[in-house]
Amino acid sequence: MSLMNFSSLLPEDQQNLQEDTSDIKYALRSSFESSYDASLQGTSDFKEVFEVVRRSVRDLLGVERGGLDLYLRDLPLGVGAFHKVGTNMIVLNRALIDLVVKSQVAFVGIKSFVFSVLLHEYLHSLGIYDELQVRRLTYEISREALGERHLATFLAEAGPWAILKHGSSKVTSFWS
Repeated sequence: MSLMNFSSLLPEDQQNLQEDTSDIKYALRSSFESSYDASLQGTSDFKEVFEVVRRSVRDLLGVERGGLDLYLRDLPLGVGAFHKVGTNMIVLNRALIDLVVKSQVAFVGIKSFVFSVLLHEYLHSLGIYDELQVRRLTYEISREALGERHLATFLAEAGPWAILKHGSSKVTSFWS
């Protein structure tokens, strides 16, 4: 079996081949998104959600950082989590997570919320300190890894507190 050199094709054949592969590209992208979504939905704790975050960043940006620990602490409700520069820890706001849980958001919503907050802080831990750049990357990685219509992508764009602002029925009915 011989492989055909793409550049040796006539222009009209190149166009036909590109059109023929659009379904393959969509299927690969769809499979890529469903892989991360399935991984996220299969998580049972914060560390497992964090592993999905790390894998998505590694696969999409080509960078990663090991040795980080996750902690839960009660923080002011305006703080989702934080990473202190020079440390190996990300601290999640237990009070805020409890509030999300008590708001009766579906379990998929809680995982999406935690994914979004952890992704944001993980990017900071990689040395990206510009807040607008981190927010943009959080959205782009969520969109690429989970899809445009995933709740984590919505939260990355609107802010994680949107899960509380919109109420559990508005948010979870669209994405669940």
